[in-house]
Amino acid sequence: MVIKSGYALMDRRSFITGAGSLFLSTLNGQAAENLDKSELLFASCIKRSDGRFNAVILNGDADLIAEVALPDRGHAVVFDANSNRAVAFARRPGNFALVFSVDGYEPPRNIVAEEGRHFYGHGVFSPKGDLLFASENDFETSTGKIGIYDATNQFKRLGEFDSFGIGPHEILLLNDGKTLAIANGGIETHPDFGRAKLNLSTMKPSLAFIDIKTGDLIEKHTLDLNRLSIRHLAATHSGGVIFGCQFQGSKSDTPPLVGRCDLGKGINLWPLTADKSFANYTGSLATSKDGAHVAVSSPKGGVVKIFKTKNGQAVKTFKMAGSAGVARIGGGFIASSERGMVKAIGDNKPDRQMPFLFDNHLTRMVR
Repeated sequence: MVIKSGYALMDRRSFITGAGSLFLSTLNGQAAENLDKSELLFASCIKRSDGRFNAVILNGDADLIAEVALPDRGHAVVFDANSNRAVAFARRPGNFALVFSVDGYEPPRNIVAEEGRHFYGHGVFSPKGDLLFASENDFETSTGKIGIYDATNQFKRLGEFDSFGIGPHEILLLNDGKTLAIANGGIETHPDFGRAKLNLSTMKPSLAFIDIKTGDLIEKHTLDLNRLSIRHLAATHSGGVIFGCQFQGSKSDTPPLVGRCDLGKGINLWPLTADKSFANYTGSLATSKDGAHVAVSSPKGGVVKIFKTKNGQAVKTFKMAGSAGVARIGGGFIASSERGMVKAIGDNKPDRQMPFLFDNHLTRMVR
């Protein structure tokens, strides 16, 4: 990975002390005008050349609209159109989640992970935007949790659900607005050991689907390949998910890395065994506007691949060194890279080189 950072957790005092400096950057006249004109925006966590970690907002042409400071390296950003707010989550095993107004009218607010918990870098809002769900780790028992926060009352923690697995990473709501899909990576971690993977021989990756009102388990599906960590998700139009994996085994092996899971139908890995272009590592996923295709990035493989969501047939491969985030735009996709590049996938727009390095994800925000 291009972007590197220390992994020590911040203590609560130092985190809150630094909160006063975390304000959305002042918009110049042109940027403010671009923000007002842009219904479609994209957000990502980034690293500046001086070592600062920030979250940025771009428009569809990859113009920088706004920027907010983060206390450490971020991972993914989640957006709520109801309140026009976004949340940038700390990279595992971080303990901050920064809430900020996309238009800059409100000062940022910090969510600090509950004692005994750390964030896994992802979250999702409820359909009405009144609740925020976050993937977390109970690191004393090594069990996955989904933290629940009240977005109408200063993001106070209301409680938690079980993730029904170890190491929940990306979580998202299915199109029914009632079912939470959870990618349990299966990897045990503890902040005392940074990002060390503590249970590779006994990993248990799984996909779990729970009721967002009760936390009850609806379905759970596991992989026979126990070292195939399920990491990221994209929702299908028909109520399922496409998932991407990262293989924790031998580099000489080429297991399938992408698959589909539909409620009531089970889990299905797509036949990519002979495909080495991913280098056993997938990053972000995004489905197309019509739901017929999914884009999958691979930072280690340096590619973005397009597949048919119906059967996993590979359609096209785009080379992109350090490919990181992918998101839908128009009839195609937009991708970011760890080297600061923004690339239009399936469009004739020229690549854009930005003055910073992107982290793993690119979030589509429709206001």
